[in-house]
Amino acid sequence: MMRYITFLILFCIGGNVYAQTLIDSIVAVVNEDAITHSELEDEFRIATVFLGIRADAPPTVAKKRAALHTLINRTFVLQEAERRGIVVTERNTQVAAKIAEISVEYASDTALQSTLQHSQLEKSAIEAWVYDQLIYDEFFRRIFFNTVNSERVAQLAKSYYNANGAEFIVPPTVTFKSLLIVIPKNGSEVEKQEAETLVQTLNERLQQGQTFQAVRETYETQLELRFEVTTLEIDTPLGGIVTKLQVSERSTPFRVPEGYQIVERIRNNSAYQKTYQDVSEEITERIRRELANEQFETWLTQRKEEETWHILDDELAQEKREVK
Repeated sequence: MMRYITFLILFCIGGNVYAQTLIDSIVAVVNEDAITHSELEDEFRIATVFLGIRADAPPTVAKKRAALHTLINRTFVLQEAERRGIVVTERNTQVAAKIAEISVEYASDTALQSTLQHSQLEKSAIEAWVYDQLIYDEFFRRIFFNTVNSERVAQLAKSYYNANGAEFIVPPTVTFKSLLIVIPKNGSEVEKQEAETLVQTLNERLQQGQTFQAVRETYETQLELRFEVTTLEIDTPLGGIVTKLQVSERSTPFRVPEGYQIVERIRNNSAYQKTYQDVSEEITERIRRELANEQFETWLTQRKEEETWHILDDELAQEKREVK
C-alpha cells in the first residue's frame, strides 16, 4: 500500500498576490471518506476535556494509532448507519443533553468554556463528535444489542448467577439516624465560637433524651441542620463509628468536613445474597451487551476485509487490526 500524506492546499489570489494556506492533511481514507489530522487531534482534545484522560505529555505513536483505528471503526459504523437510514431524532436537543451530561464535572459553564478554549476546541467540533457518538450508539443498539436472542440470554444469565453467587452478596450494614451540623467556613471567629457553643448545648439536650426532631425545631433558626436516616456498610469509616454504639445510643458530636455530625444507631443488618429476581435485569443486560459486542466485532472485521481503507501517514501505518 502506498503510504504518503496528502495535503490540501487552498490557493488564494488577491490582485497580483498569490497566497497558499495549508488547510489540513489526510491521515486515512475509509471507502471515500477522509480522516484528517485535525480530526485525530480533536479526538485527543475531546478525550482530555470530556473523558477525563490526562494529557500531561504529547500522545505516543501507539496512542495515536489506537485513536486513529477508533476513528476508522467509527467511520465504518457511520457509513453503514447512513446506508440503513439510521438517524437520531431531535438532534440538537439530544446533542445538548449529552454535552450537559458529560460536563457535570465542571463547576460552571464558564469553567467548561475556559477548558475548551485552552484545548483549542471549537463548539462545532464538540457537537459533531457528540452526534457521531449518538449515531454510533443507536446503530449498535438497533443492529446488534436488540437482535441478541433473548432465550439464550436468559439461559446464560441464570447459569452465570448460579456460578457466581458470591458476586451478589450484600455485606453487613448498619442503619442509623444522622444529624449534620454545618459550621460556615467563611464566618468570623466570633460566629464560629458561638456556633461551637450551640453545638454543645444541642448535644446536651440530645443526651438528656430529647428527640432529633425536638432539637431541630429549637435550633433550626440558629444553625444549619441536616437530618436523615441512612444505611451504610459496616466496613466504612462512618459505619465503623455507628457500629460501636449500642442500639438507640447516640454519639457525641464528631468533626466532619462540613462541621459536626451526631449519629444514633437503629439496627445492624446481616449480610445476605440477592435473589436471582433481584439481579436478573443487571445480569441479562451485561450478557446481552457482551454477545452484541461479539457480533459487532465480527461485523467490523468483515467490513475491513471486504471494503477499502488505507492509512496514509507513514508514522501511523501498521498492520490492519481491529481496535474498537
